[in-house]
Amino acid sequence: MVMDKPWITIAIPSYNRAHLLRETVRSVQNQTISNWECVIIDDHSSDDAWDVAQGIAAKDRRILAMRHEENRGLAANFRACGESGLAPYILMLGADDQLLPTFLEIIQTSTQSYSDAALFCGRRILKNNCQRFRPYAIPFKGYWGTGTTLARALANGNLYGLYSSVVVRRQALNEIGGIPSDNPWAGDYEAFVKISARYPVVFVPEAEVYQHVDSSTETAKMLRSGSLVFYEAMTLNRLLQDPSVSQSLTDRQVEAAWARIYALHWAVTLYNVIHGQWRSIQKLSKMSRREPIMKIVSTFVRLIYHRWRLTY
Repeated sequence: MVMDKPWITIAIPSYNRAHLLRETVRSVQNQTISNWECVIIDDHSSDDAWDVAQGIAAKDRRILAMRHEENRGLAANFRACGESGLAPYILMLGADDQLLPTFLEIIQTSTQSYSDAALFCGRRILKNNCQRFRPYAIPFKGYWGTGTTLARALANGNLYGLYSSVVVRRQALNEIGGIPSDNPWAGDYEAFVKISARYPVVFVPEAEVYQHVDSSTETAKMLRSGSLVFYEAMTLNRLLQDPSVSQSLTDRQVEAAWARIYALHWAVTLYNVIHGQWRSIQKLSKMSRREPIMKIVSTFVRLIYHRWRLTY
């Protein structure tokens, strides 16, 4: 039997997520269409993720397992994923995320309807380790012309979505130089914005993916440390230096983007102050008998902290 030529490469950056990798690949295998190829790139995991990847690839010829000889980090692994495979479209699927069965079919239909677009943005549904689900709304739907989403993306954050829910045309990704290897936590966002300055974007909320969320994920750790916000501010600064991005914005829109950069820097500063005070309060509460007062203060600090996270 001759298999259809794959229209999409699903690249899975994998590092120490062996317990979830099988479920992720199974979500690809359970898709309602089968003309895809999948590349698992293990970033020299210290758990048995590499053994899991090899076992999966041995049973399905559409799947290839590769491994770095040393740990390169998330940004470098993302870049490798963006360079893997041969299909005209690519999806970087987190090793702990799962596509709903119709995801690829819905996105493929959109690529056929809007052949000039280069970003096809599905919707993520947050899934935590207690199996609770929370849909994550995207503000746009349908076809948006070249550059028309830029101002919103720069002034309000990444509206294109999690990398696991965004399908990219390979040609467009190559034109911007691929996923940047020197941006460890916002390289996907940087690439999406650059592409949206050059090509139309299509939002397809019917195409859904489960994003696994728990305290062990690197993103959660970065949020707790405040570093993720710092990298977003750095990324915005870099994007404003890109001619295709800056030329697509009005002076007022550029002003709004810079305002967000300053706000993000202030958010990091405020977070560090609050987080430091929170640790001090925790120590004091162990030594003080005024437990009710300390609980009120600590609750207040927690509320500010979580409000900052939700705002972000």
